[in-house]
Amino acid sequence: QRNLLEEDSDEEEDFFLRGPTGPRFGPRNDKIRHVQNQVDEVIDVMQENITKVIERGERLDDLQDKSESLSDNATAFSNRAKHLRRQMWWRGCKMKAIIALVAVIILLVIIVPIVLKYHT
Repeated sequence: QRNLLEEDSDEEEDFFLRGPTGPRFGPRNDKIRHVQNQVDEVIDVMQENITKVIERGERLDDLQDKSESLSDNATAFSNRAKHLRRQMWWRGCKMKAIIALVAVIILLVIIVPIVLKYHT
């Protein structure tokens, strides 16, 4: 290969070993460079799009985890609220029963002496 690239090699050998060069191939090289630049731009855009899709997927995974966590918290809150509602209902029933018992005792304390006084 060194022998072919030495100064004594002719123009045809240089073309096949080094590719087209010189002013004769200028406009063609410009078109190739232009197309290569367009391809590079498309590659850059696609890489950005892929990066955005990956980031979007990560954000969707985060949102899914957060929504599952919120759902679990909502279920736990609902269960605690039901338990507390039952507890407060029983507490209210106990208070009503105590008030009714106190009222009956007060009535008995008032009525029994009156009935005994008139009976004798």
